[in-house]
Amino acid sequence: MDLLGTRNYLTMPNNFIRLLNTFVKPFWPWLILSAFLTLLTTISTLPLPWIIQYLIDDVIGNKTGDLMYVLFLTLAVTIGSRGIMMAHQYVVTFLGQCVKFHIRHALVAHLHRLSMSYFDQTQTGKLMSRIISDGYAIQQMLSSGMVNIFTDFLTLIVIITVLFYIHIKLALITILVLPCYAITHKAFAGRMRKTSKKVRRKTDEVMANLEGSISGVRVVKSFVKERYESDQFKKKVTQHFKLNMTQNVQGTLWNAIAALVSGVGGAFVLWYGGYLIQAEELTIGVLLAFYAYTAYVFDPIVNLISINVTIQRANAAIDRLFETLDTEPLIRDEPGAIALPAGGGHVQFEEVTFGYSHLAPILHQISMDVGPGMKVGIVGPSGAGKSTLVKLIPRLYDVDAGGISIDGRDIRHLQLSSIRSRIGMVPQESTLFSATLADNIRYGRLDASDEEVEDVARAANIHDFIMTLPDGYNTRLGEQGVKLSGGQKQRVAIARALLTDPQILILDDCTSSLDSQTEAKIQTTLHHVLKDRTGFIVAHRLSSVALCDRIYVLEAGRIVEQGSHDELLRTGQIYSRMHEQQYRGDMEMVHG
Repeated sequence: MDLLGTRNYLTMPNNFIRLLNTFVKPFWPWLILSAFLTLLTTISTLPLPWIIQYLIDDVIGNKTGDLMYVLFLTLAVTIGSRGIMMAHQYVVTFLGQCVKFHIRHALVAHLHRLSMSYFDQTQTGKLMSRIISDGYAIQQMLSSGMVNIFTDFLTLIVIITVLFYIHIKLALITILVLPCYAITHKAFAGRMRKTSKKVRRKTDEVMANLEGSISGVRVVKSFVKERYESDQFKKKVTQHFKLNMTQNVQGTLWNAIAALVSGVGGAFVLWYGGYLIQAEELTIGVLLAFYAYTAYVFDPIVNLISINVTIQRANAAIDRLFETLDTEPLIRDEPGAIALPAGGGHVQFEEVTFGYSHLAPILHQISMDVGPGMKVGIVGPSGAGKSTLVKLIPRLYDVDAGGISIDGRDIRHLQLSSIRSRIGMVPQESTLFSATLADNIRYGRLDASDEEVEDVARAANIHDFIMTLPDGYNTRLGEQGVKLSGGQKQRVAIARALLTDPQILILDDCTSSLDSQTEAKIQTTLHHVLKDRTGFIVAHRLSSVALCDRIYVLEAGRIVEQGSHDELLRTGQIYSRMHEQQYRGDMEMVHG
């Protein structure tokens, strides 16, 4: 019979064993030190019941003992045990914090390796929950006594031996209550595990809801949905609260029943011990010492059950941890991948078909031949697949059919880092970090000098604005660069891309938020910068691509027209109609 639920420890879930091997094993010296200090703490308190026996039987009863001896020995035991406990608490806390640190670092490092498709399918709030909440849950499991399991088992063996040495019959009574622990373990373990998984899932939902409502606060306020978002969050938190209460009630009840079993065992020991004293088969001091030693049996059992409760709560976090770590990036270097050699930036699309879901292609048989130094424009209505097309060049996604090559080499056979280091990309939504303006620009090349940062800022027409700020390039930005307008953020992003001195430059509708005057300045700058580079310019405004060597018009994921600006205007087809509509709209704005 599994009296203490030891099967739960000896046959741990695979992920639990992996946790120990991956994140705890590297700190095995601290683990051993913690177990040793816990054992010392137990040993240091073992004399206390014997001191009680000595006081009752020898000092008070027979009056042959030394009362000062009791005083000094008790003080020595108490001070020594407390000192060891303090050292043990420090070691356990340090171990837990180290494991939590390495778990979080491993998660973040692994997430940065994953493909874009993973982030398309996973909410940011859920990822934050896994990094912060799950790491904390695992750390709590370790800090709350996981490292004491071995010591508790060893303590049980030692103390049970001592009890049988003191009195066999009383020891048998103590042992007889142990099956009750197995019954409570069987009744609660499964429920606790299920509830813990529900709590972790609900924590994900709460974090995702919170992240969405905060990051989209401008939309919330614009549509006067503050009350709605507050109510939605309250609903999620209420469900989370109820699950947490269920989990805590289950854990508290489990611990309470374990403590009750201990109390019942102690009561029978006192009852039978009193009978033995009346029969003059036992002294009062021996009974009190034996009763005190029973706590050394029951307390480790209760500790093991409490640890088991914590493990059940952390199991869901451990499973989710390795679920994330076991997720392999869909896009990675294939065996034998080579670095992209220096070249001219010749990019070819050969019958490329792609869809974020294999059931619904977005691009259909795209073929393009962009020679070194060519500037091509990608235009078309919203949803045509323009941005998707250029995301395939740095291999943010892999094609479903066909192939893309750079300088005659299929990008699937090249090292990702070498491809992306040769490509500069300015996306539609310019992401800036909570750092200084200089640091945001220097993110393109961390070893860039201040002069180089300033040069690219001038090229992106953002230098003059930066110099109007009190701290200039040292001005710190809030989250997502909220201190800047949309156009200013895009110009910083352009400067960041230029700093990498890319062979291929991709501008994904990056001038859409700029006024006409600034757009004209940046277009002049970009055409100068693109002089010796291959450039892809995705645009809604046709003025952004008018000077391109070739323009591709996309519609429903297919290339429907291609040619120069003048050639396409003469066809009178889609591009010509788009140009006429935009020209008419601009004239109406001027006269309106």
